[in-house]
Amino acid sequence: MTGVRDPGLARRFLARRLVARHTLIITFLVTAGLVTAGVAASAAWAASAGRIPGEPWGRGTAADSCVVCHSLERGGPFRVAPNLFGIVGAEKARDRDWYGYTTALRQKGGTWTEADLDQYLADASAFAPGTTKTIRITDPEERKQIIAFLKTLHR
Repeated sequence: MTGVRDPGLARRFLARRLVARHTLIITFLVTAGLVTAGVAASAAWAASAGRIPGEPWGRGTAADSCVVCHSLERGGPFRVAPNLFGIVGAEKARDRDWYGYTTALRQKGGTWTEADLDQYLADASAFAPGTTKTIRITDPEERKQIIAFLKTLHR
């Protein structure tokens, strides 16, 4: 008995393999395109911001030493210390929900003036006894440059 072959079976089998292969190729090309676009967008964003991805905003400015603990951009995160965007003229310990403010700073009250910032940067412990900030900027010119830079960060 000779087997009767279904001539359409071979065509259907080849068609399915072709569709599967093309689907795989299309999926690969789309994925590669999305990855390439993502990398290009990330590189463009980093270039437009003038920094490498992951580097804190403010590096290379007068406030370079501040970005170790603080973020400087609008809506930036609170790190070890609070965000400094819009700090000049803002209420001291302004974000009451943040746990990191000391009682000394919370009780200080008022708004951050240039004179207050200058005193705080020079010696935070003298400005608000009991505060935990230990970094001192002893050079008056450096403090002046930091405060001038912070004044540019406004809402």
